[in-house]
Amino acid sequence: MNIRQWRLVRYLNRGERVSARILAEEFDVSIRTIQRDMTVLEANGYPIYSEPGVAGGYRMLPHRNMPPLVLTNEETIVLFILLEWVGQIPDFPFGEIRQEVAERYANELPTMTEQQIVRWQKRFRFQAVDTPPSPQNPALLDLLESGQMGNILYETIKGQKSIVVDPIGLSFEHNRWYFYGRTDRGLRQFRVDRVLDVSLHDLPANDLNFSDLELNMTHVPMTTIKLEISPLGERLLEGVLPSQREHTWQIPTEELAFLGRQLMRLGPEVRVLEPQEFREQLIRQAEEMIAVQRSDKTFGQDR
Repeated sequence: MNIRQWRLVRYLNRGERVSARILAEEFDVSIRTIQRDMTVLEANGYPIYSEPGVAGGYRMLPHRNMPPLVLTNEETIVLFILLEWVGQIPDFPFGEIRQEVAERYANELPTMTEQQIVRWQKRFRFQAVDTPPSPQNPALLDLLESGQMGNILYETIKGQKSIVVDPIGLSFEHNRWYFYGRTDRGLRQFRVDRVLDVSLHDLPANDLNFSDLELNMTHVPMTTIKLEISPLGERLLEGVLPSQREHTWQIPTEELAFLGRQLMRLGPEVRVLEPQEFREQLIRQAEEMIAVQRSDKTFGQDR
């Protein structure tokens, strides 16, 4: 197939019926050339439906199986290497389908190409997964496709909590799956294996994605926070701060007050290293809290 024929496929995928004359004008070729192109597309497995007559034309049938990919030998090897890499990601969404795609396509390969793939597979090594699994919740995929906001029942360190989220997407970070969404407290990250239940909310979603997330963050004043934190502290902060091995985060400046309250609850499990102003702010808050508690104790003794 040539470039024009690939463009014809994209044009007909719009689902509209188009006459040979219009297609000839669109692609600057003769009607006879368009007719030959349609014969080539049909021979390559594309379900082209033609309607004769003045009001007739060509259209692509909907709800069809995709035609086989036409790949070079090198492109086929690259495809299988990519499928092999994806297969190393634990709990990958559509993981069973990935395996089925690889097996079905492998059955069509010539022996020489198959042997090349086997040799190349021995030349690649993928890092072994060294963290517990984070099994996917199929309801999260349904939520992302629904166009609705969602109600998430989430397992926190203090118990279960119901949270309304405007869904953004799934992210694989540090060998775990995380679900991102916008809540009434801003942008949040949720560990997928701690999502206990998902249901649709009445409100429509805002069709957010990771590009919107990154764009939104570029217009927000940010402060760099660096913490020294214990393993227990990391667990207590899940859902508040994204998982980071370096323990350094870019935080919207307007959320520092909220973050400060969360850090105060952790006590000795966390220590602020940077910035100094934020650390001093927490020290002042702690001193004020101690002063209040001492005042209460004195008040009780006086009574």
